[in-house]
Amino acid sequence: MLVIGAGGLATQLIEDLVELKSQDVVFWSETDTKYNFIKDLYPLINSDEEVKHYFENVSRDFLLCIGKGKGDGRIKMADRFTQLGGVISSFISPFSRISKYGTHFGEGVIVLNQVNIEPDVVIGNRCLINKKANLGHGTIIGADCEIGPCAIFAGEVEVGEDSYIGMASVLYPKIKIGKNVTIATGSIVTKNVPDNVIVAGNPAQIRVQKKVYES
Repeated sequence: MLVIGAGGLATQLIEDLVELKSQDVVFWSETDTKYNFIKDLYPLINSDEEVKHYFENVSRDFLLCIGKGKGDGRIKMADRFTQLGGVISSFISPFSRISKYGTHFGEGVIVLNQVNIEPDVVIGNRCLINKKANLGHGTIIGADCEIGPCAIFAGEVEVGEDSYIGMASVLYPKIKIGKNVTIATGSIVTKNVPDNVIVAGNPAQIRVQKKVYES
């Protein structure tokens, strides 16, 4: 398993990887890591040639362990390592509680430890669910979202793709969050949120209208 990233988010996998006695784990970063224990435990590579060699000779699986807005972005990074021969994989911490009833995860999902996911939750491709988040029953999360630590989703919340839900935010039941939304840390969201905005506060209000550029 190649872990893409060697920063703070990647460190949160360490205990799980060691506990699981995971074999053939290698970390990748374009620069050195300040977390020396990563290098003490696992090899660290940084070149495309090393990545190709790993995919060809060890394993094609890779984890996208970088947050939204880091480097080239999660989608571009996923495409980059797929083009180098890898296959994006998911990682679900064994120290999280995941209901087996009606839950469905897309490709490349990472669920860190102490997360609680209730029945009938759907999580899209390449999503990242941080520590101690709680996703209530019937929640639907679109692709390429990041859910911050300790965020709480009451039942039947819907989140559009490419959104970021900040740490310790609370989302009320049955609300709908649009695409490309940022919810600031600690926000209490009591009503629907449109696309392309930043919201904050208690109750959360729209603070910024994001600029959207045509590709």
